[in-house]
Amino acid sequence: MTMIHQLLAAAKTKIDQVILNTKDVHFLAENLTSTKIPALIINNRLPIEDLVEMKDIQILRSKGVEYYPSGRTGMPALVTAEDGLALPGSLLATTDKNLLELAVLGTAVALLDRDEMLKLLNTGTLKLTAPKVRNIVLQGSPGEWISGIDIALYLIKYYLKPEDKHLMLEIHGEGLNALPLHERFNLARILTDLGYEHLLFQVDETVMAFLQDRADGEGHYYFPELKDDEETITIDIQKIHPMLAWKEKDKIKIEPLTDKDGQETALIFIGGDTSCRYADIETGLKLIRYTPLTDTVTACIMPGSQLVNGDLLDMGIAGILTEIGFDLLPSSFLELLVSRPDTKGARLGTSAQILHSGGMLANALSCFSAAMTGKITHPLELESILKQKEEHKHDHEHSE
Repeated sequence: MTMIHQLLAAAKTKIDQVILNTKDVHFLAENLTSTKIPALIINNRLPIEDLVEMKDIQILRSKGVEYYPSGRTGMPALVTAEDGLALPGSLLATTDKNLLELAVLGTAVALLDRDEMLKLLNTGTLKLTAPKVRNIVLQGSPGEWISGIDIALYLIKYYLKPEDKHLMLEIHGEGLNALPLHERFNLARILTDLGYEHLLFQVDETVMAFLQDRADGEGHYYFPELKDDEETITIDIQKIHPMLAWKEKDKIKIEPLTDKDGQETALIFIGGDTSCRYADIETGLKLIRYTPLTDTVTACIMPGSQLVNGDLLDMGIAGILTEIGFDLLPSSFLELLVSRPDTKGARLGTSAQILHSGGMLANALSCFSAAMTGKITHPLELESILKQKEEHKHDHEHSE
């Protein structure tokens, strides 16, 4: 039996948590009777563009809806995970596609329209049917320069078909266990943002350790029953190289990063909704060895939540990043940055929103590398460049 079939059978379609989209606030304020299940609104809009009417929020609060205001939260999926609201084996309902990446924690996420959400909140019940499943088995260990973004792009290019977007992709295997948690979120994020919206990941000790001090509830753990058939895709992630995605005539092209080696890029966006966790940013800073940005590039980093931003400040990383030339912006700025299309293809970023706006999509290390050189650069090549610079500097100092 598949993991999603086991989960739905055990849950009996009881929704544990609802996360609402700020765009639905006015509609719900006018039509909601009362909430039958825990419901939360996470506001990640820019304060200067905040269209949420506080009178509507007050109405929803009076009907049992909790509200996290803009300015103290961040990307809804990350905030939900940080607050321990998504548990293995739980069912979460939302109108916000952002939340689908919580499948990494073994949470089944039902994406509803606002009418379905209203009915759920008023009645407390939702009818769900178990979907058809395709198994994605990851084997091996990721290479030094590989992220969840690369694995997602590789899957889409070589294995997943358009019709797979209607299937539940259950992802598991020793390769998944070898992938750091933040990279699992990056994998889920790119898959969902490129249309594969039905996901469920197997839970391991890494997930349980993450939730240990965050979640009060008890998780339920399910394991796949594999069959050697056409519904199973097995991939050795050790063979994957850094990938790059861009658009040509409104169609997404995916190729190895080296296919665009040396192409100039002027705007670098790291974070916002993908590669926006502390580990993503810390790893990038280690790669570039505190080297200042090249003069031809404008680059910004968007931590995914106020908690991540606070950690960067507390560890001194935020100060280092700004000193070497990066701008630090709230995650809510991503929506503003992509509101105008990139007609010149000058943007490079970790978010699929950058891709959809006309730019290029790559992993965080590739973006950090481009910020140092002003062009598409493999992280291994950047490491060689920086090593040569250090050796030259050492030889120069020794000669003096």
